[in-house]
Amino acid sequence: MTNFLATLIAFITMLVSLQSGGALAEEMKNKGDISGFAQTVNVQKQLPDLSADENGDFTVLQFTDTHFITGISFSDMLTLSKMEKLTEKYSPDLVVISGDMIDDGNDGDFNKAYVLRTVADIFEEADQYWSYVPGNNDGINYGNSADVVAYLSQYEHCLVSDEPEISGGCQYSIDITHGGAVTHSLLFLDTMDYDNEDPDHIYGYVHEDQVNWCREEITEKQSKNDGIFISVFLHENTPNFFRAARQGKMYKFGYPTLGLRMEKYNIPKNQPLDDVFDESGCVGLLSMGHNHPATVQCSFYNGTYYHVTPKASLAGALITIHTDEDNTEDMYDFRSVYC
Repeated sequence: MTNFLATLIAFITMLVSLQSGGALAEEMKNKGDISGFAQTVNVQKQLPDLSADENGDFTVLQFTDTHFITGISFSDMLTLSKMEKLTEKYSPDLVVISGDMIDDGNDGDFNKAYVLRTVADIFEEADQYWSYVPGNNDGINYGNSADVVAYLSQYEHCLVSDEPEISGGCQYSIDITHGGAVTHSLLFLDTMDYDNEDPDHIYGYVHEDQVNWCREEITEKQSKNDGIFISVFLHENTPNFFRAARQGKMYKFGYPTLGLRMEKYNIPKNQPLDDVFDESGCVGLLSMGHNHPATVQCSFYNGTYYHVTPKASLAGALITIHTDEDNTEDMYDFRSVYC
């Protein structure tokens, strides 16, 4: 109840501020448009290595599909409060927001820039590292996915980057060290917004140049450490998610009901990405958003966990990576977290 009252008071205060005019009210008139921002900022950042703890464990707190509209609507503020409190409670090594942070902004009030600043400020104030990959809604209006990544890259604790001349708003990796060596790596990939060449306007897919980048990135990491394992964070599913739902081993809580949704919204053009990950033999986790379950859903299939993160307004996902394990099935623990 205390959290609810605090959010309500903040919401009322913000409404009064908007009604009195000022910079925020003026910004809302243009919907917080950040179009072209990617042309002004270099997002090829040198990202730091992150460290596992003394036991070799590394924790990721994952949020997805917040679908923020203004950052100051009551529902937005409730979700922001949950994210802030869960981050404070679990003090993860890294927070990951896996897409659709922003709604498409077609209707009513909207402020893209304010949403981005508000989310970033949560983690700046907490001295908390966080990463982001775009979802299919993030780049539709008032700035594309590359503009969103560029805007976020200004913040010290936001670990995002992009490879030049490759499709999408970002693709990058972060290495995890333990005992002075890189023992694990996190790979982040833009699964694109929509396939505008498709007459049904079906969800986008990972393009050939992105698939090639994944192959080269994994090969390079294996050349430096032939025992390395990799966890992948993206927004939309690959065909293996459906196969995992039907044929995989459920992790305490699988996703049989989501299997039907993944079959309906399958993205067969993402098969080349599955092929690269399967061939590498070192990808232990694919973790996605997009499907909006109420709790963590996860199945183990052909040596890889296929993990679906809850919608952030309902829960977060806490992932513990045991980087010292030598097999992928024992390498991860998953749980839904609430506040």
